[in-house]
Amino acid sequence: MKTNGRDNYALSVDGTIGVSAEGWDAGHQGRRSRAVRPWTCCQVTLMVLASGCVAMSVAMLAGGYQAMFDAVLKANMEVVEGSRAYDIWRVTPVPMFLRFYFFNITNPEEFAAGGKAALQEVGPYCYREYHEKQNVSFHGNDTVTFLQQRWWVWDAETSGNNTQEDPIVNLNTIPISSAWGVRDSPGQLTSLNLFFKKKEEPLILTATAGQLIFDGYTDPLLDWMQNATLPPEVDLPPGLTDYDKFAWFYKRNLSLTYDGEFNMYTGHDTLDNLGRIDTWNRVRETDFYESPCNRVGGSAGEMWPPNRGRDLIDFYSPDLCMTMPIYYEEEVEDKNGLPAYRYIGNNHTFANGSVVPGNECYCVDGTCAPTGLLNAESCRYGSPAFISFPHFLHADPFLLDSVDGLSPNASIHQFNMDLIPELGIPINVEARMQINMHVIPYPGGLGGIGKIDMLSEVKEVYLPLFWFETVAEVSPKDAEDLKTLLYLMNSPLFTIIFSVMFGLGTLTLILVLLYHYFQIPCC
Repeated sequence: MKTNGRDNYALSVDGTIGVSAEGWDAGHQGRRSRAVRPWTCCQVTLMVLASGCVAMSVAMLAGGYQAMFDAVLKANMEVVEGSRAYDIWRVTPVPMFLRFYFFNITNPEEFAAGGKAALQEVGPYCYREYHEKQNVSFHGNDTVTFLQQRWWVWDAETSGNNTQEDPIVNLNTIPISSAWGVRDSPGQLTSLNLFFKKKEEPLILTATAGQLIFDGYTDPLLDWMQNATLPPEVDLPPGLTDYDKFAWFYKRNLSLTYDGEFNMYTGHDTLDNLGRIDTWNRVRETDFYESPCNRVGGSAGEMWPPNRGRDLIDFYSPDLCMTMPIYYEEEVEDKNGLPAYRYIGNNHTFANGSVVPGNECYCVDGTCAPTGLLNAESCRYGSPAFISFPHFLHADPFLLDSVDGLSPNASIHQFNMDLIPELGIPINVEARMQINMHVIPYPGGLGGIGKIDMLSEVKEVYLPLFWFETVAEVSPKDAEDLKTLLYLMNSPLFTIIFSVMFGLGTLTLILVLLYHYFQIPCC
């Protein structure tokens, strides 16, 4: 065999050409030297950084970022000491206003004689409202017990030309309530009538706005009840026996106990329970209505679990003694540009059984309200008080026809709550209610037994006395913070960032491997 030293090729005896041993060894050693080429510092660094980038982006895209965001959100939204939500919940920072609008009765004599009441709305009488939680106590089952202290301060500026000294011509509710309490006892009605005549108790009275709201006015029956010992068979409403004056918010200013004791879930276990009321005055069912209308449920009224739907939200109202539902109406945007769901009080909120089957449980002692009214007799000290929306909005039309001077308008009379669905936080509240008194005639029977002279000729009517609204809206500064949070929650920005990270990391890995194995220097 002859070799060619230059080319390392060999000619075999059969005439074929092959590779010489020397040539094979040289080629193999060259390939082996390329296979074991060491990784450079630059390549290792790029591989580590790219691998970390890919791993992190995969983890984030697979739910890691959402989990981190949810954890931070939960830490701030749960009502526990030290959280941002706790500070906001304990002392409400949002400016709140309470506004009263009274109905003057302009034809008192005609009304007493059986005519239709002619009403004239006056107001607003405005107060700044403040809330603070007191006697706060946390429990191991992720609930918190508290008392809610509320107080009000007269706001002359927003009241305009109205003052607390303005005279209001309104129904005298004390004889109405006392007669209602003994309406099934002709003998007691007769005795009550003698007392009214002796004390010259009026059917229509004039009191100042301040007296009707907070200060209270004296009454002969209330004065007498403070020292009277009543026989067991006399069943007057407790509102007549427990107070020395009458006002709609009498003794409520700064009261610790009027709203009752709440026990609420903090959301520490899960935000699905955030703000949900567990008990009120240590019960889950009250004695005010029949089951299931006596259920204590819904929110405590200030926050809801995140991710609300387009159906309804509800809250427990100690003023109404009921769990009040309000229903999704539309998507809105507030003046700060915050998007929200609007929930409203509609014709189902105070519906009777003819509109919402099952609501017969709101009847009290056989008295069922017309649709659009809530019978608050058992809740309001036995007085025949009925709750509606202002000007009988969403109520049975016959109620509107029974008086003159009302004109329902959803834009100013509707109960509205605008809530950010992703967070369950209200940003605008317009809670509006009207107080009505059920007036019935007491003509008496044979010999005038059971007759109440001042009420002998009146026609049965659900008479509007006043309506009020509690208004609150988020401040511009807080609105900007909420807009930023919503942007982070809903924007695809982080998905794009982590997708780009994944792409760049993967591309870097591929390039470094190609550079390394194909002898292309990368740095």
